[in-house]
Amino acid sequence: MVVINLYEAGKGNSYLVDSVPKIGLLENLGLRVGTQVTVQSRYALGGPVLLRVEDTFAVAIGKDIATQIAVRKVTS
Repeated sequence: MVVINLYEAGKGNSYLVDSVPKIGLLENLGLRVGTQVTVQSRYALGGPVLLRVEDTFAVAIGKDIATQIAVRKVTS
């Protein structure tokens, strides 16, 4: 299975988090290894990635952090 960083993830696709940096806020937001996220939008010019976490709430993650989060695409 191919692992990419969250910033490279395609809009509208769902992914499982494979690794995440040790930043307390990310854990508080529910971004842990094994969490399913869906990319709703990626803003232009290095802007944030808008995610839906576990199909419950949306959160925006800046590019600098998103590039440190490894994900793999959910297959049906």
